Amino acid sequence: MIADVHGNYSALQAVLQDAHEQHATDYMVFGDIGNRGPEPAACVQALQVLQPLAWVIGNHEEVYASLLHHRFVTFEKNQKAVVAIITSAFDREHLTATQFRWLVSRPLHQELVIDGVKLSIFHATPTTSRGHQAEPVAKQQNFDALLAGSDADIALYGHTHQPLMRQTTDGRYIMNPGSVGLATSLQPQLAAGRAQYGLLTIDAGRFSSWTLRVLPYDVDQELRLVTREQLPYAALYTRTLTTGAFGYSTVDVTAENMTHNYGAKAQALIAADAW
Repeated sequence: MIADVHGNYSALQAVLQDAHEQHATDYMVFGDIGNRGPEPAACVQALQVLQPLAWVIGNHEEVYASLLHHRFVTFEKNQKAVVAIITSAFDREHLTATQFRWLVSRPLHQELVIDGVKLSIFHATPTTSRGHQAEPVAKQQNFDALLAGSDADIALYGHTHQPLMRQTTDGRYIMNPGSVGLATSLQPQLAAGRAQYGLLTIDAGRFSSWTLRVLPYDVDQELRLVTREQLPYAALYTRTLTTGAFGYSTVDVTAENMTHNYGAKAQALIAADAW
């Protein structure tokens, strides 16, 4: 179970090596594979080779779609929209047109039956790739809603960058493997410099186990790539990796936008329409 890689190939390499050592047989991808980190293409290629059983779109790939369909019209006062345009432009420079559009074509929601166990797979919820409905501290009714109207046994999702396992009121499982590339926590020391993913075991037609794997990886290597690739918002990415605290608040990105004149750069990118 792989979610929220965010272009961090250093972390993904550690995860895939560990998954191999743990004898993983199949893979599922829960979106946000690029955006924010320096190596989106390497991440996409490494996962495509594995031929995952499921691969859903994340909110950052939805930004790619918005750019392709010219949905950014008035955005200048929206600091997060400026970030989305700038970081997506970085990805577009590093991804082929085919890769960029392939990521956009991923479904919002997939259902998959493995040995009689039905899985419901999505990025944030079955109906949207965005929002905070299923944050770890959300109300029980929010988690019940993830499987409302579905006969799936287990819901699997990403987006929050925080691992979770809990149940719906009727006893079905909800699981989130955290983030491969940008793990965060309200207790940041638990996430700093760590890559997270999940191992789900289905045996003889039954759910057998779910394991959260939390791994160290070469953060120094990743930071060298940040410098080499001239990553936009490098300070925020670096802070998130090294502290485990979310570094992309509106206050943080507004300061970066002003320092680097990203607002004007975003306007130029939209005008150029080079997606």
